[in-house]
Amino acid sequence: SIHEALKNSLELKAQNYKLAATKNSLEESGSSKDWSNSFTTTFNSTNKDSNSQGTFNNEETTTSTISLSKNIFDGGEAYEKISIAKENIKLEQYNLNIIEQKIILNSIRAYLNVYIDQSVVSLRKKSLDRFKENVDATELKLQAGTVTPTTLAEAQSKLAKAQYDLVLSSGNLEKSISNFKSITKFKSIPNKLSLPISTFIIPATKNKTVKIALENNLDIIVAKLKKNIAEKNVALKETNNRPTFNLEFFGKDSESSLNTSSTDYQSYGVNLTFKTPLFYNSSSKASLKKLDNLSIASSIELFEKQRQVELSAISSFQNYKSAIAKTKASKSEKKSSLLALNGIKKESEFGIRTILDVLDAEVEFLNASSNLIQSQADEIFSVYKIKSIL
Repeated sequence: SIHEALKNSLELKAQNYKLAATKNSLEESGSSKDWSNSFTTTFNSTNKDSNSQGTFNNEETTTSTISLSKNIFDGGEAYEKISIAKENIKLEQYNLNIIEQKIILNSIRAYLNVYIDQSVVSLRKKSLDRFKENVDATELKLQAGTVTPTTLAEAQSKLAKAQYDLVLSSGNLEKSISNFKSITKFKSIPNKLSLPISTFIIPATKNKTVKIALENNLDIIVAKLKKNIAEKNVALKETNNRPTFNLEFFGKDSESSLNTSSTDYQSYGVNLTFKTPLFYNSSSKASLKKLDNLSIASSIELFEKQRQVELSAISSFQNYKSAIAKTKASKSEKKSSLLALNGIKKESEFGIRTILDVLDAEVEFLNASSNLIQSQADEIFSVYKIKSIL
């Protein structure tokens, strides 16, 4: 079911495309140091009076230029962009892992809900059959005159309650199955699922759980990456106010419409351009201030995420311990209710207890069995919950 949930998740597919897009951005991050090329053609039409006699001659000139240039030094822009792109790839990969983790937990919870509701419906059906048998038997006894109408009314009341419980549990099962199918895209589900077994070893203490969570939790790793990216964005903005050194190779061809023009020429050469800003302008200062504030915010968010993960680890560990205690108590409750049921059955054989007393004891045993099923499922889920935090 986990495999199918991961396979059919649209959210996971979307994140895979985001990751692919982020990987593509790495290739364009070094654009500021790439070779650039261009071909330019300029047409110029000029009317000239060269001898000041009021006679204007028209001259048309076409100049074509081929250029190949590259930044030898770009102020560190390419380095910062590549560094940010690599961090963004890591970020999207960890986001993908977080989504996978969420899908796995949701599919496990959905599976366990179906398991619980299937088991409860099975128990409710058995209980309903017993109450139906009791009503039928009581009606025969009433006809024989061995019981009163009050006894029959009590039996019918118990039957109505059992019918309601079955309808309620069947409705819960339908909702669980619908949710499970929605997650896994299964067409059909077996009528009796089994309780999964987890081999994951839980840390021995609460403190150890918190320590591992603070080191390995994906939410904290993502928060650290966002902090690093925010700091690198500041460094990237600072490159706009650093010197650059550009190398350009060019070739030109200029032709005039005048046959005698001395302006026709062909040329080639190299341009070396050094450029540096003299000071930070107001917009640059504002942009840097904004990025500094975002960097501070990401640091605060990291501390907050660490606090949340620590609390979540403590809560999950306590929930696991509580689930173990609840399972142990439910086993004891089921065992005690079974002993009580057997005792009441023996007492009914001697006329000390009525059949309704027996049925009430069976309901108590059924409820204890349902509690145990729920407790065992909760214990399994608490294990996977801790695993997801670590």
